[in-house]
Amino acid sequence: MTPRTRIIMTAIIAVIAFDALASITSRTTGTPYFWATFGSWILYIGIGYFAGRAIPESPIRMAAITGLVSGIADASLGWLTSWAIGPGKVAGGITPVQWLFTAIFVTALATGFAALGGVIARSNRGPRLP
Repeated sequence: MTPRTRIIMTAIIAVIAFDALASITSRTTGTPYFWATFGSWILYIGIGYFAGRAIPESPIRMAAITGLVSGIADASLGWLTSWAIGPGKVAGGITPVQWLFTAIFVTALATGFAALGGVIARSNRGPRLP
């Protein structure tokens, strides 16, 4: 497995695991699921940072690509996970068009935050991570 593939797969797993953990936490504590949004943003920045550190020849590009894929995973498998657990459900359901616009928005945010993580990685010169 190439480093790029490993980074992307790890990011996808991290996003889905975060959605599951946030959903369980929301459900058991009664905390509004909305607050997990801020955790997602931090996660995207972290994903971008580690992607950028692992591929130093193009840190921002790798971070953005990893963020893009992570956003797609979050808007599909992550949301499915949170719906299955409970708190991610939208009252009254959601139409395919609404989901598409939401998926585009989530993916754009994930790409932007991950690219920011790549910028931080680029400016934070040091030894390359394995």
